Amino acid sequence: MMEDRRAWVEVDLDAIAWNLKFLKKLAPKSQIMAIIKANAYGHGAEAVAKAALANGASWLGVATVEEGISLREAGIAAPILVLGVAPEVEAPLAAKWNLSVAFTDLKGAEALSRAGKALGKKASGQLKIDTGMHRIGVFPYKVEDLLEACQSLDGLKVDGLFTHLATADCDEKLAQMQVIKMKEIVDKLGKKSPPLVHWANSAAAPYLAEGSSFIRAGIALYGLRPSQDSLWENLKPALSLKASISRIITLGKNEPIGYGASYYTKGPCQIVTVPIGYGDGYTRRLSHKGAEVLIMGQRFPVVGNICMDQLMVEVPLEFSLDPEAEVVLLGKQGNEEISAEELAKKSDTIHYEIVTALSTRLKRIYTN
Repeated sequence: MMEDRRAWVEVDLDAIAWNLKFLKKLAPKSQIMAIIKANAYGHGAEAVAKAALANGASWLGVATVEEGISLREAGIAAPILVLGVAPEVEAPLAAKWNLSVAFTDLKGAEALSRAGKALGKKASGQLKIDTGMHRIGVFPYKVEDLLEACQSLDGLKVDGLFTHLATADCDEKLAQMQVIKMKEIVDKLGKKSPPLVHWANSAAAPYLAEGSSFIRAGIALYGLRPSQDSLWENLKPALSLKASISRIITLGKNEPIGYGASYYTKGPCQIVTVPIGYGDGYTRRLSHKGAEVLIMGQRFPVVGNICMDQLMVEVPLEFSLDPEAEVVLLGKQGNEEISAEELAKKSDTIHYEIVTALSTRLKRIYTN
């Protein structure tokens, strides 16, 4: 198979290791659960999972049973939690592949129990509690009775309780209220509480991790800031997005560029075609929003509408372009850097989406 070098993603695994160890220093009493969902936030699930486990993570977190199975098929034996509620029909697969699955009611617990019994073992599950985000989970007042019913099921081992903090990155008071609810539940359960209890995501690591079995390391694992706290300046972004140059032409003033002729050149210039577009995850919302790329260490603007597979960049006529130069759309080149936060701001989204949107048709290249 021919190697696709039109556009690619580079991932620095040393940066992944650095970020994990930095999180561990923030909360040394908590284990690390590396969150590998959505293809490891676009970084590549298998490689990131192995790097995280090699550098101190003890669990992995995924969103779906399918994601968990993919990691098992890659030879990863570490404990894996499926954070989202899986359809009941997937319970047998979860049990077969030794995945711990979130459940929120007795029906879901019973499905896991049946799957475990059918295999002659106990399926693993963790009870998700809704302490204030109101997305999924059982309400706190129902936990004790539900847990008692679940712990009586022959084919199920309830190995954890967890919740998700809605505002750890922006509203400490509300996040603290959620943590207080979790601690009250655990105190009430006493010895009936499962061994694992966790709530701390990346943003909560510096100030709300006490008592949480895990730091669920998501966005910070990848070197992207989970909040505006200055301590996150110590993180190292792991991902770069790069492409080759496919064409350079010289145009005069008032020439239309791209679909819809939405941009006209302001004067004589060079138009560089770069073979990457929204089909690769470089969002069309960046069209006409001041997006730039790096070529030979300098910033140049993206012009016209971004296409599915290509985009155009305007370069001054006097700039001497190397047609073999790499184009950096996200990452560093020379003294310049284009961050995921910059692209997120220009496209009216969050940096999570910028990296997770990167298509699997982009080859991942791992360094260090």
